[in-house]
Amino acid sequence: MTLTMTTMQSPTKSSRPVPRHELSMPIPAWMPKALLDRCGGKVHSVFRFSDAERAILRKRRSELPSVWSEKNRIVRMSSIPGPWQNIITPYLPSLMDALRFPSVEMGIVCKGPQTAITEGAINILGHSADHAPGPAMVVYADKDTAKDIMRDRIMPMFEDSKRLRRYLTGAVGDESTIRVNLRHMVIFVGWAGSVARMGSRPVRLLILDEVDKYPESRKEASPEALAEKRTITWRGRRLTLKFSTPTVETGPIWVAFTEEAHARFDWHVVCPECGVMQLMVFDNIRWPEGVRDPEVVLKDHLAYYQCAHCPAQWDDAVRDIAVRGGQWIERASGLELFTHLETHRPGKIGFHIPAWLSYFVSLSEVAHAFLRWKKSGRLKDLKDFMNQYKAEPWQEIRAERQEDGILALCDERPRGIVPGPINDVPRVAALVAGIDTQAAYFRYVIRAFGWGELEESWLVQCGTVPTFSALDELLWKVAYLDAQKNEYRVRAAVIDAMGAPGRTKQVYAWCAKRPLAMAFQGKQNQATPIAYSPLEFFPDARGSKIKIPGGVLLRRVDTTFFKSDLAEKLATAPGDPGCFWLHSNIARRRSGAEHENILLDYAREMCAEVFNPETLAWENPKQRANHFWDCEVMCLVAAWELGLRHKRPPNKEKQAAKAQSKAPAPAMPKRNLTPGERLAMRSRR
Repeated sequence: MTLTMTTMQSPTKSSRPVPRHELSMPIPAWMPKALLDRCGGKVHSVFRFSDAERAILRKRRSELPSVWSEKNRIVRMSSIPGPWQNIITPYLPSLMDALRFPSVEMGIVCKGPQTAITEGAINILGHSADHAPGPAMVVYADKDTAKDIMRDRIMPMFEDSKRLRRYLTGAVGDESTIRVNLRHMVIFVGWAGSVARMGSRPVRLLILDEVDKYPESRKEASPEALAEKRTITWRGRRLTLKFSTPTVETGPIWVAFTEEAHARFDWHVVCPECGVMQLMVFDNIRWPEGVRDPEVVLKDHLAYYQCAHCPAQWDDAVRDIAVRGGQWIERASGLELFTHLETHRPGKIGFHIPAWLSYFVSLSEVAHAFLRWKKSGRLKDLKDFMNQYKAEPWQEIRAERQEDGILALCDERPRGIVPGPINDVPRVAALVAGIDTQAAYFRYVIRAFGWGELEESWLVQCGTVPTFSALDELLWKVAYLDAQKNEYRVRAAVIDAMGAPGRTKQVYAWCAKRPLAMAFQGKQNQATPIAYSPLEFFPDARGSKIKIPGGVLLRRVDTTFFKSDLAEKLATAPGDPGCFWLHSNIARRRSGAEHENILLDYAREMCAEVFNPETLAWENPKQRANHFWDCEVMCLVAAWELGLRHKRPPNKEKQAAKAQSKAPAPAMPKRNLTPGERLAMRSRR
């Protein structure tokens, strides 16, 4: 059987050639001879395909996303509505095209607002539906945003495009704000707070919008990690596009851009005057010397960009011309985007887009944001400028403590030794302890406090014990000595009652039987440094009340108050009044060998938390261990409860008389109740 195709003029009025197909097939020899003679041994058939048949059988021409977008995308929600125009955002066409390069499986865009990246991502979605169909998912920060984008941007793209409209089924239920069933693929919309929406759906195209705004999950992996696992089965044909305005250095988009991307690209512009290609940087955005009012700069459009290679000064219009002539350059290789892709074939590519590249952002608006911070000095204004305009993460500029600074507070005392008297006048008013409760152990600090409001103090010992029995031995049965063999015992211990799940009941029971132990609960802010809550019952897991024998007085402590006090004490230079001393950083083993850096873990944990002046709270930004820091806070609480800052050292005569009449210390020493405790006990009656 042979098939030949010829072209003939249409018999209609149109002069357009109509393809005609001729089918010729020999007649089998076993057919009647009369039929064979009449047909000449062959059967001829002439036919033509209908328009619909030709559309199905025709091989599609491949189109780049930038070309497809100008042909098929209509933008509704924009200050420039109508057909998509690549010239408005000249950095986007090559970015979109690069995402369809064969080796690329992930695109990472760190960008400022109003750079049209969201619209570019929707273009990629439409192009995929037309040229590379497969299940797609678009993930947003929250449910409301997801539904709004689907209703206002994604669905209008399909409805307004003649090319995409034919993929809509028109069936009831196929088009909703969380899912669209097309004739040949499905588009899911998810949000970061719903693990169920992002699970059990293999997808070929994944778009993650504003990943730095995704809420953190305590029970699951990060939302973006869960979403990315949906593309595993499409290996070799998948594409993930994640983009966001950066927040902090540890934020998802900055980590992805700096650590995950195999290649990182910046948009280099071309000066219209000298023709030199250059990277636009904020340092070259200028305004008249002597003008410092941000509102004046914004109102009068005073900002301009100074070319780095010639005297040309660009206003917004010239800036736009310079941007249109630019191209993406890889940071390490210096190669143009597609040259780098052809040469190195990276799988993950990153792009950085500061706000001053955008047609929609004036240079004066960028200068206004910077001058507003310079005028106000507010950290939130600096954060706004860094994140929203420079498209760089907010860097913590707080004065953080350093480990070397902590270890500089060491004196020559060995571990476990209390500072002795000077000229027969005792330096130590009391020994106190702070205990941080963990699930399987306790961290503790024993600190000696001096007399008076300066509260000079000395670290006696810190470490870890496994059980309550070990705590009893350490706190109540051990007498700590100074160099002159004078004995000191712990007079008060504060223990964290909320430190680990399931430990609260045990801590309450332990404190109820030990008069020198105080249960502690930290509060970030409250009206007084310490509030007292008498407790007689403890709720169990089922909500039933369990009586605490003897009751417990819970201290609810303003941790911001005491942590700020601790930070001030750590900033005191060694030897200055009120110094926060540590014991020696060297320990001598029984064999006589010396072991150095025994306080290294202590120093690290004392540097874990920093103060955030915006929230007026102490934070642990890197989530480092901070047990000894909490223990020292509880030591300050114990010293506050004992009223040590209001006490004065005894004179020599009274000290001698007291030494002569002093009886042996009991194994379980008792103390008088503080005024706060007496008040709480009266209210309980």
